[in-house]
Amino acid sequence: MNTLTSKIRSFNRFYTTHLDILSQHYLDSNYSLTEVRILYEISESEMITAQKVAQILNLDKGYLSRILKRFSKEDLIEKVASSEDKRAFNLKLTSSGNTLMKDFNLKSEKQIENKIENLNFFEKENLGQSIQTIKNLLTETKPSPEDISYRYNISPGDIGYIIYLHGYIYGNESNFSNEFEKYVIKTFYDFLEKYSPENDRLWMAEYNNKIVGCIAIVHQPKEEAQLRWFLLDPAFRGLGIGKKLLNDAVAFCREKEFKNVFLLTTSLQNTALEMYKKVGFQLTKSEEVEEWGKTFNEERYDLKLD
Repeated sequence: MNTLTSKIRSFNRFYTTHLDILSQHYLDSNYSLTEVRILYEISESEMITAQKVAQILNLDKGYLSRILKRFSKEDLIEKVASSEDKRAFNLKLTSSGNTLMKDFNLKSEKQIENKIENLNFFEKENLGQSIQTIKNLLTETKPSPEDISYRYNISPGDIGYIIYLHGYIYGNESNFSNEFEKYVIKTFYDFLEKYSPENDRLWMAEYNNKIVGCIAIVHQPKEEAQLRWFLLDPAFRGLGIGKKLLNDAVAFCREKEFKNVFLLTTSLQNTALEMYKKVGFQLTKSEEVEEWGKTFNEERYDLKLD
């Protein structure tokens, strides 16, 4: 059996047992999980038809119809004629239905809180991120630009995680050796030793409270600045994150009135090179080197701002 398939099946068994989902009586009520999900979908929408509920929950229409008749008989739901189509009816909860759903929500939240009360801060963060990752992967939901947040205040752990991203991404995409990660560590050590919040800035792009991209401007003598550590998680490319980070970095340099901005890169970073050129950087030096287990051209690009 496929290893991933086996793991997913095992997780399904764990999850359904852990939350007592297999019980015919949801949260010790007279209703099944399916029936409560139907009430939930109705409560979450101002206008929803029985057909739409069946589509959302992938239910047989006949089976759903029998449940809705029971709900109507128990005064949990009512039908309201659609203002757009007089032949159609929308479903809504009655006062009794709303009271029941409120009770379910409170009990469900208490159940979950009891399950996670012994987790520490880091474990809760990890759990939340893992849940979001599973949802995204299994529903093919991709992050949108609106899901990305940006900041430049440096918090504990940021630098270490960015170093990890450099080692992981460059190791996989460019086949750089561990020597590259040692080099990145040294550059960040130097940066923190001389860090000036007034003249230096490190931007981070985040998704679900996790760093997925970064760029920095480091001040240099003679009204010059260096652009450094421009990086983006491959899973988040194509969302305009790199473009925003690069534009924000150049705008910061103009604001601080630096006369020149330069960057050091390699001839292997084709995507980044194209972005640099689009904002005006020009190649000023190129030299073949053998480093980090690879042979490439080490290149310098400059952008004149005066």
